[in-house]
Amino acid sequence: SIVLVGESHTSFESHRVQAAVITALQRAGRKVTLGLEMFPAEAPTAPFDRWLRGGIDEAALLRESGWYDYWGYPWGYYRDVFQLAKQYRLPIRGVNAPRAVVAMVGRRGLAGIGGIERGQIAPTIDTTNEEHKQLFVAYVGGSDTHGAGMPPDVLQRMVEAQCAWDATMAFHTAALIKDNADPKAVVVVLVGSGHVAYGLGIARQARAYTDKRVATVMPIATSPGKPEQIRASVADILWGVPTETYPLYPTLGVSFRSNGDQPNTVLTVSPGSAAEVMGVKAGDQLVSLDDQPIRKDVEVRALLDRKQWGDAVKATVKRGADTLTLTGRLRRR
Repeated sequence: SIVLVGESHTSFESHRVQAAVITALQRAGRKVTLGLEMFPAEAPTAPFDRWLRGGIDEAALLRESGWYDYWGYPWGYYRDVFQLAKQYRLPIRGVNAPRAVVAMVGRRGLAGIGGIERGQIAPTIDTTNEEHKQLFVAYVGGSDTHGAGMPPDVLQRMVEAQCAWDATMAFHTAALIKDNADPKAVVVVLVGSGHVAYGLGIARQARAYTDKRVATVMPIATSPGKPEQIRASVADILWGVPTETYPLYPTLGVSFRSNGDQPNTVLTVSPGSAAEVMGVKAGDQLVSLDDQPIRKDVEVRALLDRKQWGDAVKATVKRGADTLTLTGRLRRR
């Protein structure tokens, strides 16, 4: 009744697998609902419904749904999946937790969350599974139960945040199937592979909310002539895909402050990125990109989504008392 299809957000092959799973289920007569990590459960559903009926075009869907506010990864990776949803008139629903609340759990721990914020995450959250903790530590670059040099209390809060994240998506996904008596109904959840691997994320947390079967699908990158050897327990279905050398869509290579008075202030610049080659530095305030004013990172995402590798880009930045114009091209490293 629930199928979790993992993805690497900037892997086009991952999204091809998702489209193939949706198509196969639909052709088999299943009644598919799409659950998306990309949107919180409280996100408005009207833009999706209007788009499915042909009431708005793609540009309006991105604008009215808040694609760049909620997600930010290039729309092109997901376009084929959404076109399938439109073709088959599949309901589209967000299942994620509010990002700010998950971040709050990471800072305070679950014991420090109450009131309205506590009501925005799952009512039951299992934080006691040692295998999940071990997997999480591996993801953040640690070993055994030592999280990359983090103090134990910091690691525990991060684990609790991850558990709250998984449980909330499980809670909202289960709600989509709970009252559906149609035996052909199935919710296909598109979500990062870290929430799917070994059944320790959403699938484990879902046991508190549904007794219906949950299946997991994991795209696994492999090279020609060099098949990967992995544990069969990583998912119910392992789906080999070609290894991708570069993301299909370009990135500038900067991150921004998520809060404060200047959300267009550069926080970090990735080594070897287009931004570094252009001369952008941490602390710069990005005033405009290709002469379009930039007030927050959402506007950068929307502009880059219209570009391809090799395209020219011009940035105007404020650095102290100076205003600089920096130019370059979006090159692969």
